[in-house]
Amino acid sequence: MPGYPHEILIKVRKPSRYLGKEPFFPIKEWEKAKLRVCLCYPDLYEVGRSHLGINILCRIINSKKEYLSDLAFAVSQDLEAYLKATSKPLLSINYQKPLHEFDVIGITYAYELLVTGILQILDLSNIPFKSEDRDENYPLILGGGPSAGNPEPIAEVFDAWVIGEAEEAILEILDVVKDWKQNHKDKHELLKELAKIPGVYVPHFKNSVKRRIFLGFSEASIPITLSIPTIELAHDRLQVEISRGCTRGCRFCSAGFYYRPVREKPLELILEEILDGLKITGFREASLMSLSTGDYTMLDSLVHLLDKTFYQRETREFAFSLPSLRVGSLNKKLLSFLRKGRTTTLTFAVEAGSSRLRAVINKDINLEDLFHDLALAKQFGFRRIKIYFIIGLPTEELSDLEEMIKLYRDIKKVFPSIDLTFSASIFIPKPHTPFQWTNQLDIDTASERLAFLKRFLKGGFKHHDPKQSFLEGVIARGGRELFPLIELSYKRGARLDPWKEFFDFEIWIKSAEDLGIDLTYYLKEKDPSISLPWDHIDVGVKKDFLLQEYESAIEGKITKDCRFSRCSKCSVCGNAIKNILAKDAQKENLEGTLRVYCEDKREDKRNDEEYWYTLAYSKLNSAKYLSQLEVVRLFELCLRRLGIPLSYTQGFNPRPKTISSPALPVGIESEEEYIAFAIKGKDYANILAGLELYEGLKIYEVRDISKAKPKISSHPQIFKLIPIKKVEIPELETEEIALQMDSIGYKLFLKKDGLSLSKVLKEIFKVDNPLETFSILKLKTCFF
Repeated sequence: MPGYPHEILIKVRKPSRYLGKEPFFPIKEWEKAKLRVCLCYPDLYEVGRSHLGINILCRIINSKKEYLSDLAFAVSQDLEAYLKATSKPLLSINYQKPLHEFDVIGITYAYELLVTGILQILDLSNIPFKSEDRDENYPLILGGGPSAGNPEPIAEVFDAWVIGEAEEAILEILDVVKDWKQNHKDKHELLKELAKIPGVYVPHFKNSVKRRIFLGFSEASIPITLSIPTIELAHDRLQVEISRGCTRGCRFCSAGFYYRPVREKPLELILEEILDGLKITGFREASLMSLSTGDYTMLDSLVHLLDKTFYQRETREFAFSLPSLRVGSLNKKLLSFLRKGRTTTLTFAVEAGSSRLRAVINKDINLEDLFHDLALAKQFGFRRIKIYFIIGLPTEELSDLEEMIKLYRDIKKVFPSIDLTFSASIFIPKPHTPFQWTNQLDIDTASERLAFLKRFLKGGFKHHDPKQSFLEGVIARGGRELFPLIELSYKRGARLDPWKEFFDFEIWIKSAEDLGIDLTYYLKEKDPSISLPWDHIDVGVKKDFLLQEYESAIEGKITKDCRFSRCSKCSVCGNAIKNILAKDAQKENLEGTLRVYCEDKREDKRNDEEYWYTLAYSKLNSAKYLSQLEVVRLFELCLRRLGIPLSYTQGFNPRPKTISSPALPVGIESEEEYIAFAIKGKDYANILAGLELYEGLKIYEVRDISKAKPKISSHPQIFKLIPIKKVEIPELETEEIALQMDSIGYKLFLKKDGLSLSKVLKEIFKVDNPLETFSILKLKTCFF
């Protein structure tokens, strides 16, 4: 399975993000699969690989014997330039196949600013952008994700969309595609069959479609076939979804309306996913995922069971994190649990500075509860607090911003030792919310309000870029007339727009001017009587309810959460669709049974003696592009997955006890490197010897097992240099270095410890990048 060639990888920043071939990824026989599916996230690997949705779908597809699935991601501009210059295609991560060789490509539309990433994936795969320009010889392009509530600005790119949740729909779609492929019909016939599947929207027909709701969420166990990500991710931890949907009814929140009703997983299913997931991935941290984790009705019981399972024996080896907390949801048990797991920062979503404006957005919280939570947090040693706000909410006035400043000062006065940060985003009216008709602040007004806050909050204030928020708002409420803008901006260089370092607003402005598109139109207030581009997408929440909620917002009325109060009549529920709460399904005396279950699932190695294993390993082939930190991380995760009981340091943030050879420059191979781990027990040599953790990263010998911590030295160092282009080779012999010719190349001796190989090569050969001139291999020279 060849990947990107060496001459490309040595020229790009962080080549390890493109290596793929993840340890333990389930590889099937390519030719025997009846359908091959590539699931894509249109951002860089370290961001997209963290996305829960594509990981769930990949595991579901791979659980079916006749189908195979892989992943792919957008790439940085340096790799894109080299791929285009050399006519190389974008490759999938694990099979290392060009995307046009797959039968189906699924792309997640998670965020409006990812639109150019979608085009880049298709462009680098030599696939036409528009569905109408692709016949049956091209892969079927599927879309879905949180922003699919309005797919129209990018709708024509896709052959079909899954509106809503895809756990069941994806296999129904693949079965239809499989039958169509076997019957050799034309693409139009396939699109007609796909449009019959509940929840599937086909832009060619612009059919009305009702959002798909996964009714089995609370009882389904997703197949556990997790691989280990090659490099550290943006969210480098196990993600466990403890509930889906939210009925708090925050009037600005698209996810809260898109994913209704609430469905909570039972305790035993969550615990099973955590225990199996931590074991299979090697991660030591799990995030308890939900739109409102503090509202999980069995959270206290879950925390108690996790505490008994993980913190009675190996305190702080494992950690658990929660997304932003709802004000008023904290208690001593939860804070004690989080503190044991290395959490240092608590995040609260207050959203608005005044009680008046919080009523407008249906944020039913009070500041007395916030100060109570902060006092508890201080009591348990939490010193870093982040509080989220939204600027530009409907009816916002200067007094609301002043209340926000007052709140900051009041908190600092009562809790002067807290490291306090207020973080603000710009309000963006999103489809299928009560505020979908309201206006959005223009860039100048948003900038003025942010500057006002920054003047008083100073270093304690962070905020989103108003220009990025402006563009997000344009795309969020646009229709198909925006696709020419997206396409032209992409062709002019717009890439990775969610990243501040890559975002170029001027490209979008110039493209809009050239196309005669008034971008400010999309930020203006809309007439509720006029149809909107997404009206044919039925998410279950009726328009009358949204209008009623908008009126309640203007009047400052609170709509109670239907989980804990009467039905709000949003129209989502009916027949089998309803809120499903863990507390209602809880079995009698389950806590004792589950505690035993958890304890039985974890082996107790605390009394085993600690031994240092010194491992000799090679760093060849793809592994040469891994940095030293990435190598150590892979060792840790893979050894943990294999059940090797690593020993950890003491203190607040325990780390594996390990030492290793000095770091090699990225791109250089080595016949022999050393790494030592402290392990509880001395019977693991047979497991470790011969183990290949990654392509080219192979333990070929357990050199020593000792109770004493070993010492690893690194000189002299000898490197084999094989020229890959013509170069003048000077005669060289000094006290520090020597260069000798041999049969197929040269040997470079670094006699003095601490010399920089890259610096030496640049000085000797007068080249900027030695890896463009030589293939370099470090020979066996390490000594204890």
